Amino acid sequence: MRSRFLALVLILAAPGARAEPVPDFVKDSLGSWLAVTDDGKPGCRITLEAGSTIGGRIARPEPACAARLPRLSEATAWTYERGVRLHDATRRIIARFEEDETTLLKTRGDEVPATLLVRARPGVERAPFAPDLYGTWAMRRPDGPTLCEVTLRRTPPPGGEESFALTPGPACDPAVARLKLASWRVEDFALMLYGTDGASLRFEPGPEGYDKAEGGKPLRLVRLR
Repeated sequence: MRSRFLALVLILAAPGARAEPVPDFVKDSLGSWLAVTDDGKPGCRITLEAGSTIGGRIARPEPACAARLPRLSEATAWTYERGVRLHDATRRIIARFEEDETTLLKTRGDEVPATLLVRARPGVERAPFAPDLYGTWAMRRPDGPTLCEVTLRRTPPPGGEESFALTPGPACDPAVARLKLASWRVEDFALMLYGTDGASLRFEPGPEGYDKAEGGKPLRLVRLR
């Protein structure tokens, strides 16, 4: 029996021994994430690793979590079940981020504010928050001239109660003018602009403003006033 046990140890320790493959859903979850509340306050980064630890795989919150999101600063491990779950050193679940119909990971239920978990980006620390966005913005190509100035107002558009009014400037590029932009609102981690004929533009936070998040030519919103 002892000889068989030693033989098994040698096989497992051999350089050619195969490690357990990492599932695709784990691979897709690895890397640096930004945990951020939807009330515009600064969030903090959490790195999800493939290595094993007590309660799951290794989670490493950055030091800023202790002041910004104290509960998440206790995370030492993560697992995946309909989304990412963070655990503390006692295996207790301290946060559940579940996917919605857009695959965005966020806390569910009656928690206010909700906490989002999005891929970390350089220079991005906050989620869009409507009161921080009121004012006039330049819509331009990155490092290019302004195509249109748009004013994001705090009052609803005519006939609408679920969004805010948007007023384009008088001299917009035809490519923007034909969208007939008239309203805007925040949807989770995105700033959405809507036209009266069904057109829409989706922008997400970037280091220099808000960048268009969908296909086509790049477009950026930069605050003017």
